[in-house]
Parts: sequence; structure tokens; C-alpha cells
Amino acid sequence: MPIENTAIKRKFFQQPNCRLSFVDFGNEQLPDLILLHGMQDHAMSMADIAAALSPHYHVVALDLRGHGHSDNAGIYTMVHYISDLHALAAHCQLQRPVIVAHSLGGHIASRYCALFAEQVDKLVLLDGMGPPAIDDGGDNSLAKSRLRMAVLSVSSHSRGGRQMQDSAEALTRLRRNNPKLSLALAQTIVDHGVQPHPEGGVSWRFDAAVQMIWNTFSFDESETIWRWIECPTLIVTGDRALEYWAHMRESLRGQDAFYQQTLAQRQQLFVDAKHLIIEDAGHMLHYDQPEQLNKHLLEFLVP
Repeated sequence: MPIENTAIKRKFFQQPNCRLSFVDFGNEQLPDLILLHGMQDHAMSMADIAAALSPHYHVVALDLRGHGHSDNAGIYTMVHYISDLHALAAHCQLQRPVIVAHSLGGHIASRYCALFAEQVDKLVLLDGMGPPAIDDGGDNSLAKSRLRMAVLSVSSHSRGGRQMQDSAEALTRLRRNNPKLSLALAQTIVDHGVQPHPEGGVSWRFDAAVQMIWNTFSFDESETIWRWIECPTLIVTGDRALEYWAHMRESLRGQDAFYQQTLAQRQQLFVDAKHLIIEDAGHMLHYDQPEQLNKHLLEFLVP
């Protein structure tokens, strides 16, 4: 479902330490809805969702700090991201918006909904709760590796990110890594997501220092936060999502029963939540099965 270009406006607002960008998809007379993307993504990566929901909602999609056209602030904590979301809602004068959030965006949205329950209508988490936690038996190597990566990433943004020859190479890489991604959405992601590299060619609009976010909150904290969320919540995962988490954490490989048990336990932490699984989809639900996903979103959000 295409969106007329004239309806889409990129806008900016100022936070104390950075300027943030968002995309307004128009229809301001309709109920409000916020889209939040995940790590190393940007607002226009959610364009297919926006196209499906725009006839029913005033859709606003934020470029998280360190992503897309928002500033690279250099410091990225969970508190900063929650503050940015709160500031977006105030700047746009949104009234009890629905929030649809993917991956990292899901962590941010969950905390916002828990802290500002009176300001949110409904919440949708698109694989937005992180991997299941496995007891490593006292092996701290994973935690050490993650912390080491975060420390090194703080200075890596000064190098301008991964250098690519041009936008065509960026498109090829993106589609190779996401083979189910449509050419149209892939081209949109590239058009809005690359910038000139200091040494020639292009790079993605993403600050590598954003990786520090993972060391600014814990998953034990997440479980506590989920208990505070009062609004109706839809949890959506793909039937192949565990492949993504196992790629980053080998101990999760083959743990399908444990993974499903974890999802069921997490759902029970919410006051009012239901969970659905999309077939033939991994972590990038909106890339892999946009039509299925949008069908379920409309069923949940549109009476």
C-alpha cells in the first residue's frame, strides 16, 4: 500500500544535547500512533507499516538518536531514549498514542508505557523483548565481550562507519542480509539511510557508539518494567526469531522449547497482553512478512 510522497514530511525538534528527526505521515485529524525502529535502522524502515496504518492513524516515526537523520549525540543510555520519546509526544502534541515498536524500540516503548501509563493507548512489541536469558553457569565471557564491544564502540563513530562504494552497494548488502525484504522497501531504506563517508563512498546513518545502550539496563529490570504496563499489549514474534538470537549467542541454538516457554512466561508478566507468531519470519518481521504483520496490526488496532 503506497503512501503519497506529498503526505510525508521530515521534521526536527531539539532535545538538550541533540537534534532529533522524525517523519510525519500526515492525517493529523486521526488518532495518534508512534513507530519506533530497532538498532541500526531508521524511521523509514517502518514505511510499510506506516502505509497500512495511515488510513486509520496519524503516524509519526522517530529516528532514534544516533540513527538516521537524528544527531549522533555520543552518549546513548536507556534514560536518554525514553526522554526522547517523551519529548516527541510533547512536541507533536500527541494524545494517548498507540506505540508500535521493533527490537530496541520495544525496550524503549515498554519503559515509556510503564512510566507514563496515562499517556499511552495501546502497545505493540515486534520482537521487542530481547533474547531469552540462559544461565551460563558462572561463565562471564559473554558479559565481558558485550562490555568490551561497548567500550570500543564509543570512539568508533569518529571513523565514519562502514565504507561502501555507493548506494548500489548498500542496497545489495541490505538485500543479501535480508533476502525477504522487498526491493521497494529496501530502496527506501537506502535512500533515507546512507550518507557520504569521510573517505569517499557512503556509509549508513548510524553511530556505532549506540551499542553502549545494552550496558545501561538489565533484563531483570525489563521483567519488572513489563509488570507495570497497564495498556492492552500485542506481542508479535516470528517463528524463526530464535535463529537471530542464536546467531549472537551460541548457547541458544536448538533451545526452541525453552524459547517458547520464555515467551509464554513473559506474556504473563503483562497486565493485558496477547502473543501471536508470524510464520516464516525472523527477527525482522516487517521485512520478512509485511502483509501478514500488517493484517495482525490492523486486527488489533482498528475496531
